[in-house]
Amino acid sequence: MDHLCPVCNGFLSLHEECPLCSEPLDDSGRLYDYYGDYSPYREIDDAKLTNGVQDALHHHCLHLGWCPRCRQEHILAVEEWDEVTLYEYDGIR
Repeated sequence: MDHLCPVCNGFLSLHEECPLCSEPLDDSGRLYDYYGDYSPYREIDDAKLTNGVQDALHHHCLHLGWCPRCRQEHILAVEEWDEVTLYEYDGIR
């Protein structure tokens, strides 16, 4: 394991506010899943290398947030966890 997304793996819920109206955003899942018909089945690291964003370099997982009030999408960068962070989280529970 190199890094993993705490939201995708169910350790945390996505809690972000809309930058326009400050309402809580709904988590619409990983941005990579919207790239095409078979994109949810691609390796995550493979999708990160071809999306034109430096998310692989910075260990971010891009999620899509939806504001029900503004009716707009927002791309959110979730910081991925390394083994040390995962171990510390598991020790807290």
